Amino acid sequence: MKILYLITKSEAGGAQTHVAELCRYFKNKGEDVAVMCYPGGWLQTEVEKNGITFFANNFFSNSLNPIKIVKAYLKTKHIIKEFQPDLVHCHSSAAGVYGRLVVRNKIRTLYTAHGWGFNIGVSWWQKYLSILIEKYLSRYCEKIICVSQFVKDLALKYKIASEGKLKVILNGVELLPEKTIDVDSFNITFVGRLADPKDPLLLLMAISQIKSKISVNIVGAGQKLVELDKFVKNHNLSNVHLLGELNRAKTLDVLKRSDIFVLISKWEGLPLTILEAMSIGLPVIASNVGGISEAVDIENGILIENTVFDIKEAVDRLLNNSDLCRKMGQSGRLKIQTIFSLDKMLQEVANIYKL
Repeated sequence: MKILYLITKSEAGGAQTHVAELCRYFKNKGEDVAVMCYPGGWLQTEVEKNGITFFANNFFSNSLNPIKIVKAYLKTKHIIKEFQPDLVHCHSSAAGVYGRLVVRNKIRTLYTAHGWGFNIGVSWWQKYLSILIEKYLSRYCEKIICVSQFVKDLALKYKIASEGKLKVILNGVELLPEKTIDVDSFNITFVGRLADPKDPLLLLMAISQIKSKISVNIVGAGQKLVELDKFVKNHNLSNVHLLGELNRAKTLDVLKRSDIFVLISKWEGLPLTILEAMSIGLPVIASNVGGISEAVDIENGILIENTVFDIKEAVDRLLNNSDLCRKMGQSGRLKIQTIFSLDKMLQEVANIYKL
């Protein structure tokens, strides 16, 4: 089977990691796999390193510029005609639009919704335009795979597609070697793109009020890096380390040296970074938004509202309770093994492909 994956951006991120795992898995099963996305990022390097065909679409973006839209559409059409896939699997909003519009059910097409363009944080006109587009395009795919129950429920709420077309396949990660919690050198790590919906500044505001000796790592790049750097300098937070964008291996190394994982966000689908932190055995502090509560519960972490007070209180609670940290970490690893395993996710996708 020839499988073509479409995703808008090649930057390091959860959706890109998800696609990379699918590529490796199905290539190892002997399938002919290719990826099309905007070039020049982590995903391109990753798939080419694994001998997977990469097609650059320089016009893929979330821009509403009509010239870019036409060029992205035509480039998508050209690449699909060239590769002649048996299955097109779209990921992310823009790539999902172009892929389904070009194919229009002439080839088997799936769409994985890692989140929706009509989630909170967008203007009302963007929200309803996105809803109309997704409703229209739902007819041009065999199934819509939702990475969390929350993503499916949102689709049902706005009548994007019938329940029969929506299939929940939870994000999955491999179980990594367990981290031994060491509260004598307490390290907190935040991993995420430094742009909406992530809100790492709230974490730094809370950290600035904590007097205990802790170290904070912020992994990621984006437009919010400037304001974070300014805040760190203005408040003399020498214990905060802005590490920039790291590849997956280096990010996992940072997590392995951490004691708590924190993700502050305004909205989410189901972030892979949380699952990876759980797989290592880290307790998680995370915003109670989107599908996060499907992964984080009172057994393996603390769900918080996006306030400085809530974040500070959660950090203080774990900072002073090493036994609780260990128990939460162990519970998180068990949840990865039983619910969010990579093998389970890949097999469920294979079942959809009917391989």
